Amino acid sequence: MSNEIDQIQKETSRYYYEDGLVELAVGILFAVIGLNTWLVSIAPKGTSLALAAWIALPILTVGGIFGVQRFVKNLKERHVHPRTGYISYDTKPNPYRWLVIGIPLVIVFLAILFPDSRLNRESVMGGILLCLILVSIGAQVNLRRLIAIGFIGIILGISMAYMPGSEHAGLSLTYAGTGLALLFSGGVAWRSYLSNNPFPEDDQEALHG
Repeated sequence: MSNEIDQIQKETSRYYYEDGLVELAVGILFAVIGLNTWLVSIAPKGTSLALAAWIALPILTVGGIFGVQRFVKNLKERHVHPRTGYISYDTKPNPYRWLVIGIPLVIVFLAILFPDSRLNRESVMGGILLCLILVSIGAQVNLRRLIAIGFIGIILGISMAYMPGSEHAGLSLTYAGTGLALLFSGGVAWRSYLSNNPFPEDDQEALHG
């Protein structure tokens, strides 16, 4: 019985992600952050471009979270709720939150113990963080495509650590690559959702057509 209840809860939570809009919005954010980090890596020090890129980085990282939430909310109100309804979610702590907090701390500790290790590369840290976030959400709602993209993030992060170039450039490619994967996945999911869930007016037109 408890397994059935747990499955129902996962299906209810998964409804929020099934249309792909969250992936599209987060994918755009990651791609923009990746581009901004790339600008940080190539802009000559002391120039206005470098200063603007450094200022934009925390703004995009923190403000982007609120921007994504508002963007997704508006799109769902216009395109999703009229099709398949609205579900109100209670605010509950993510059961994987300790992994999100604990594993990066372990990585930082290992990097301190082994200062010459590739664990010190920014791309590895970024890839691990992206993996933890996406895998924790995917596991919580039983959405395999998010779990797969999470592993893409960490694979990109480790791969970039062995590529020539600055650490900022490796981190930017890790974020941008993960963002593109989210955009592709979200685009496919959104197209499938629109195909399977037309507007009620579209159904009426099809009946009288």
